[in-house]
This record gives sequence, C-alpha cells and structure tokens, in this order.
Amino acid sequence: MDDWKSIKVVGVTKIERVVAEFNVWAIQKLPFPKFKVKIREISTGGFSGSTNVAVKGLLDNEPDWITGFGNTISESLEDTIKSFFETIEGMEEVSLSEDDFVWSDPHDF
Repeated sequence: MDDWKSIKVVGVTKIERVVAEFNVWAIQKLPFPKFKVKIREISTGGFSGSTNVAVKGLLDNEPDWITGFGNTISESLEDTIKSFFETIEGMEEVSLSEDDFVWSDPHDF
C-alpha cells in the first residue's frame, strides 16, 4: 500500500495522500461552531494538516492560511489546531465575527 511513496516522475517533488478529515468544534473561541482540518500523508515523510477557514490579518486584511505538521496524524492535527488558534490570539477581545474569516472553496475540502 505504500508503493505510491516510491513513484518518481520528473517535475514532481512530492505526492500527498489525504488520510483523515476532522470536524473541530470550538464554539467558545469562534463566531461559528466548527471548522474542518484535513490531514495529508506526505510521500517524503510525515503528515501535514490544513484548515478550511483562515482569519484575516490585522495589517493587510488577507487570509492567514496555516499548516500544521507532525510525525503522526494526531500530532499533525494537534499542531494544525494550535497554529490556527495562534492566528486569532489576542483578537478574541475585539469580538470576532464571521466577516473576520475567509472560507476555502468547498471543492478544495
């Protein structure tokens, strides 16, 4: 089953496989009840996670998309959630609203 990791094609630096998707409920921290985290296994080793939502930056109003990493699915999930919460750290006092966030295209998730 790991034979996909050994595929070598000129111009391809790595291949990722989606291995898990989680609903993360954070009603007290966010103006919406949940967000999703998608975990990918990386052909070169380890796992990465990404969220389907990003907070807009205070300076440029652009979405701050994050990625978490780990040696296991669980480590990657935890790092992704912590990294996402770090992007809103200190902003909770200004009463975050849904307008402060950007959602990924549903086709990407």
